[in-house]
Amino acid sequence: MRAFLRIVFLIPIGLIVAILAAAAIYLGSFGFFETESWVGPDGDITAIFGPVVIVFYDITRFALLPFLGGILVAEMLGIRSMILWTLFGGAIGLAMHLSAYGTDYSPLPPVAAGLVAGFAYWLIAGRLAGTGFRAAPTSPAPE
Repeated sequence: MRAFLRIVFLIPIGLIVAILAAAAIYLGSFGFFETESWVGPDGDITAIFGPVVIVFYDITRFALLPFLGGILVAEMLGIRSMILWTLFGGAIGLAMHLSAYGTDYSPLPPVAAGLVAGFAYWLIAGRLAGTGFRAAPTSPAPE
């Protein structure tokens, strides 16, 4: 039952948090911070939603299937390492960058976003990967 609840609740929440963290790092790396155009007496706060939705959609579109594959492997093998999840997120960020731009631009923003996304997922759900599937040992304790 514990594994079922973790798969139904923690994994989707971890994915959403990871994608939101990646979008925040990616937008922040390009200087997408508070400006006079959004706040102030004549500001338009709704101007922030367009770029955020577009980046969230693009990250979800490119990274969801590789991330789900990583989750499947981690759940089957019980991989709980923070380093591996962080590097896996960075590798997805690098692959996204190379598939979209090749070597024309710096890969640092998507790789940094992927590293943060991998860590965010590990923090929510990855550190519990593979728990709850194995039955407790039934053999008696050695004498």
